[in-house]
Amino acid sequence: MSAALSCEYHRTAYPADFSRLLGIGEESYCRYLWSPRIKEKAWQATGTRQSGKSVVSIKDFKLKAEAYVPALDSKRCSVDLFISPNQFFDWRNTKQLASLHANWLEIDTKGHAVLSEAEEQTIIAEVFAQIAQAGLPEPTGYILSGTGGIHLYWIYAGVEAYKWRVDIWRNITTKLGKALTGGDLWHVDWGASRDPARVMRMIGTYHGKTGRLTQGYVGGPFYSFANLAQLLNVPYKQPVQAAASSTVAVLPKKKPLVVVNPGDQNKVSGRHTIGQWWAKIYFHTLNHLRKTGVPEGKRDSAAFILYVALRHMKPSEEDAFKAILTLNDELIKLPQDQLIKYLSTARKTHYKYRKDSVADYLERLLGIDSRFLFENDKAPLTPEEVKQSQSVAAQTTAQTRRTQTLSQLMQAAKQLVEAGLNATQTAVAGLAGKSVRTVKRYWSEITQEKGVIRSASIYSPP
Repeated sequence: MSAALSCEYHRTAYPADFSRLLGIGEESYCRYLWSPRIKEKAWQATGTRQSGKSVVSIKDFKLKAEAYVPALDSKRCSVDLFISPNQFFDWRNTKQLASLHANWLEIDTKGHAVLSEAEEQTIIAEVFAQIAQAGLPEPTGYILSGTGGIHLYWIYAGVEAYKWRVDIWRNITTKLGKALTGGDLWHVDWGASRDPARVMRMIGTYHGKTGRLTQGYVGGPFYSFANLAQLLNVPYKQPVQAAASSTVAVLPKKKPLVVVNPGDQNKVSGRHTIGQWWAKIYFHTLNHLRKTGVPEGKRDSAAFILYVALRHMKPSEEDAFKAILTLNDELIKLPQDQLIKYLSTARKTHYKYRKDSVADYLERLLGIDSRFLFENDKAPLTPEEVKQSQSVAAQTTAQTRRTQTLSQLMQAAKQLVEAGLNATQTAVAGLAGKSVRTVKRYWSEITQEKGVIRSASIYSPP
């Protein structure tokens, strides 16, 4: 592929799309955020820290990273915000690396000069010409830093950051970086490129000096870690003693909780898991309520047991809550504020009930025959139950996504107003991690909402 074709092959990426490639917002462990604009606590983590110490949401961190930007003659949030592409168990250092998600090269301007957009395009052309000439695998995408520099990313599905993999990670970077000889305006920043614990400027944020938004482009392959090493002829071999000697975590990894069918401890592995057992309760209860309807006095009881079941079935509390909101609109019909209030404790507590307790609850509060709980049924789910699950998911996905998107945009607009910032479509999009096009689709609903449209800070850009 020629250099020209390589440049044209990449297309503009929305911040949310580029972040999704790196798994940002879906952390199993934690990522680190940094902004010099947050004087009281410039370094903070997002996700989950094994020590249980506090973390922050990316959206809240964006709001705190607020500053007056002279080039724009206004205050903005998301100013000079950096994030780690890789994840950590707890602290941000190489020994605490939990998973690797990308290799990158930071292309810096010589003398840290601020270049024009024309000079920036020159650097892009030269960089991709050298990539093509060296026969390197094409980057998955790249980010323009805001001063003329470029951050090239080769992204792959996350892999556990064992020490031998971190060594390979550095060898990959070395192979990529040595193929680029630099130019009159640029060079490879080896310090930033060879540090797997590095934080990099986040897409969709403002450069405090130039006022430019960091823009991203995608279009190259999404790799696997092993495949990327193979394409670069980097030796990829796990040491014989790797399992015993290459553990990178200082703190032990949490073991997933797998519990056999409650009340039947003699079941062997491979039969019912706790999630499958609750799925059986969920579908049996749901089928009963669909046939009989949900009496007004039993709506709270129905919502509670279905939500508890969903907590065991879904990968996260957020997914379970979205599902119960949809189910409430369709079947249970509790006022949403009452539902949220009623489930407030359940959202913080992961309930575990014995079989007898669940049976008593179903019979006494919902009038459901509980004999199905005591059947010796080896099949986790019947084909009909699986089919019903897939059907319900397909029917509710679109509406759930729309409701979630509107809620995120409304929250971003209100947060900007409360922070005394102009809640333009661009600002709302940046804070919510959505595209401006998406914001425009919802803009009339956002501005019609009481408490938002009344604010003089809400307006569309000219």
